[in-house]
Amino acid sequence: MDCAALPILDCHQHFYDARRFHYPVFATRSEGFEALVGDYSALPRMYLPDDYARDTSALNVVGTVWAEFISTDPVGETCWAQDLANTTGRPDGIIALVDFSSPDLPGTLDAYASANRIRCVRQHLGWHPANPLLRYATAPGLTSDAAWRRGLASLRGRNLICEIEIFAPQLPELASLATAFPDIQFVLPVLGWPLDLTSEGQAAWRRGMTLVGACPNVAVKIFGLECIFGIHWTVAQVRPWILQAIEVFGPERCMFASHMPISKLACSFEQLYRAYFEMIAEFSASEQRRLLHDTAVRIYKLS
Repeated sequence: MDCAALPILDCHQHFYDARRFHYPVFATRSEGFEALVGDYSALPRMYLPDDYARDTSALNVVGTVWAEFISTDPVGETCWAQDLANTTGRPDGIIALVDFSSPDLPGTLDAYASANRIRCVRQHLGWHPANPLLRYATAPGLTSDAAWRRGLASLRGRNLICEIEIFAPQLPELASLATAFPDIQFVLPVLGWPLDLTSEGQAAWRRGMTLVGACPNVAVKIFGLECIFGIHWTVAQVRPWILQAIEVFGPERCMFASHMPISKLACSFEQLYRAYFEMIAEFSASEQRRLLHDTAVRIYKLS
């Protein structure tokens, strides 16, 4: 079967507008962002649904999930995304920024409640063991902090899922967290974000992913290849990682996404998805559909 005929739910993409919001990565050169993707000066300062529609027109994209872009006004940015949805039809779902340790968390969650397309909140907790440029949390090990966990518990009753952005060495922390909160749906972005691409590093990542995969309330989102493998990644290079993730979590808990427009630093949307199609060509038609569409619809409650 030709995967290109299947519907795509792109469950991680960005719209942003630097005329309206202050994005620190655009205001000044970000060494941390460069450490992930290299020179990002080619990124547009404005990326809107019409731009995305042009970039994705070759394939059957039926919906998107928008993720915040780390502006200095996360509530305003989320409300703006809801306004885009009201006027353009996209995004279909919204992922908003939170800090579970913030005393302002209840007010932030109340403000988000006005956005009817919000499905998920996320916090950036990546803590690189050696590179201080790649430390996005205020401290390591936050997920075991009692106050932070009280903040996470406040999601109960709000019909929101939770994304925690971490690096592979932190995977055991997520497994512990998901075990402690079995009633919350978690999403693990960026393929579990491997840092060490050696065979030993891959084995360690696999062990961490297996720990997390044992938690039925965690799904994994496959995207950001340019952040893991660099902008010159190849199918041969990334295929073993992606297939192992699917083996651990199963197609019912794995979903592909684009990371547009960041992914354009490496390749076009069509090139990215045709690489995905190639990697899952041996899967059944129903499994392919889950990976490209159905799992994301279910996890993000978009049906």
